Amino acid sequence: MKDITIAITAASYSGNKGAYAMLQSSVKQLREIYGERLKINLMSVYPKEDKEQAPFDFIKIIPTKPEHLLFIAFPLAILYKLFGWIPFVKKVFKLNKIIKAYLSTDLVIDEAGISFVDSRGIVMNTYAFVCAAVPLLLGVPVVKYSQALGPFNSLINRILAKWILPKLKLICARGYITYTNLKSIGIESNVKLCADGAFSMPDDCMITEEVNKICKNDSFYNQKEKIVSISISSVVQKKCDKLGIDYIKTMTDFINYLNNNGYNVLIIANAAREGKIKPRNNDLLVCNEVYQQVNKKEMVRWYPNEMKAEEIREFISHTDVLVASRFHAMIGALVKNVPTFLIGWSHKYKEVLDMFNLGEYTIDFSELSVGELTERFESFIVNKEDIHSKISENIEAVIKSSLNNIAYISEIIDKVVLVPKKGALLDTSNTDRYIGKHITCRMGYASDQSIRQNCSSGGMVTALLCHLIRTKQIDGAWVTKSIIVNGELGYKTFIATTEEEIRDCGTSIYMYIPLLKHFDELLQFNGRIAVVLLPCQMRALNNIIEKRPELKQKILLKIALYCSGVYSKSATLIPLNKKKVSLDNAERIYYKKGHWRGSTIVKYKNGTEKNMSYTKTICAYKNAYFFINESCLLCQDQFGETSDISFGDVWLREMKKNSIKHTGCIIRSENALRMYESAVNSG
Repeated sequence: MKDITIAITAASYSGNKGAYAMLQSSVKQLREIYGERLKINLMSVYPKEDKEQAPFDFIKIIPTKPEHLLFIAFPLAILYKLFGWIPFVKKVFKLNKIIKAYLSTDLVIDEAGISFVDSRGIVMNTYAFVCAAVPLLLGVPVVKYSQALGPFNSLINRILAKWILPKLKLICARGYITYTNLKSIGIESNVKLCADGAFSMPDDCMITEEVNKICKNDSFYNQKEKIVSISISSVVQKKCDKLGIDYIKTMTDFINYLNNNGYNVLIIANAAREGKIKPRNNDLLVCNEVYQQVNKKEMVRWYPNEMKAEEIREFISHTDVLVASRFHAMIGALVKNVPTFLIGWSHKYKEVLDMFNLGEYTIDFSELSVGELTERFESFIVNKEDIHSKISENIEAVIKSSLNNIAYISEIIDKVVLVPKKGALLDTSNTDRYIGKHITCRMGYASDQSIRQNCSSGGMVTALLCHLIRTKQIDGAWVTKSIIVNGELGYKTFIATTEEEIRDCGTSIYMYIPLLKHFDELLQFNGRIAVVLLPCQMRALNNIIEKRPELKQKILLKIALYCSGVYSKSATLIPLNKKKVSLDNAERIYYKKGHWRGSTIVKYKNGTEKNMSYTKTICAYKNAYFFINESCLLCQDQFGETSDISFGDVWLREMKKNSIKHTGCIIRSENALRMYESAVNSG
């Protein structure tokens, strides 16, 4: 089964924690469905920060600054649409990282929380258009994660929306108002009603424990029923400024009012970018200003740092009610059954509260004043228990609706990956055709640097076998190493029972070895073993096992090594002679050690070594195929299709500059997957 690459746009871990929550929710659910097959390209507007904050190693951060997307990637995507059919032109377009990422993507998920809304203006709506247009022009399908859209009264917004939205595979409308807005411009067939993705973001146990500890040790949190959390927003501040409303003074006076009435107040920044002086996606600045002006700081808690979405949600759960100017602070509160009063600026707030029959508990920013806010808050508090009940009655259905986002999207992914890409040389939808039946493919390396230093690639085979020996999952491993006796090149095959013996065999051997002549070693060994063979040897072993079923209980793991052919000793001896390297008094040859293609090393009994380029010696003669076994020229099994798990070098150009050489891995059986995951989890 092929890996699945999903690009996620209009979302980030840094900045707006609502985007973080949607992103975390979608990524974790996709991971549950597709496991290690899943690869994520996060098209990030904050690449530096997202690289630091991304919690999973299968997420690749692609720098996608808005100006680069609009003025470079978008024109290139148009040109690609026109001229991409020309041979070799694709390579030129791939010089742009955004284009390259999308061309390697199966599906794009647009996770903008809100898009194509009249009030956002031409610039933001054009950006929303381009976010979807670029991948579509490159032939990559796009879906929209649950979000608010419309109204479409503005001519330009309506044109952009009607042009691009019908071309999407799926639009998840966040509420009935959005659904109605889309219907008003004739967009219905690709629309599904789904609650916001953040509703289905799972808790993080470690964060929950950490927040609980903080609250337990702070008397501020002793009386939950007298704590109000307040989410303060730089977006609402900006909108209020345009109307001449002093948002900072209003929120400061409101906090003073709460303190005077015996309430403690927790200030929440649901968007944060530490160290930044601009307010976009950054509530830290406005929160700081409000905190500095409140009268009773001992009755206020303000943590002036960037929190994770799960952390914010946990802190809110330790308060009695929330007054929110940020949409996803509201979502977090509802998940934790914390009654919420909204200061909003679009229909997106009301359509979510309507799912709980709580649409009345909101005030538009344009009506904001401390008098209006306190009056509405008092009415809200009186009805607190009723609000609790309504949240409890509806939250289960809302979370189920939220989960439908990925349920619908995964159906589309499954259909997309079954279709071969147009003009592709290889049918990547049918990878079994090329590498045999398998569960998944992986790439990695031994975490132990001393193993990697002595191996021909990433040392995964050695590390796996050492782990299996150490954890007593096997008693031995049938392995081979090169030897030199009396100046003659040879080999030694045996069953290694210690980690030291396995480590000593951790390098390639490029000569013909009739390994099955030594089959008695395997029969005579009393214990459970793993075997390391070439594909042809593995096929022969399987034939033997079919005739001797008792071996199935003995051989717990069959490991195959990728193979391009076996060679006579001449492929080794001739290049050594050309280099004037003698095997007299030598004890070992290491065909390939070190990074990328590495070096060939001859080790002598006196401790000295002769080091030469593998590429210019052994590799050059090997790849000329003068000395290859003739039967290898007809073999079509380079990847050990009859094994449990296969390993080999990774010759990807992008890996050449990687400081650590990697090993490729094809996992074919559930038992091999279990052993592999056991090794990974052990570190």
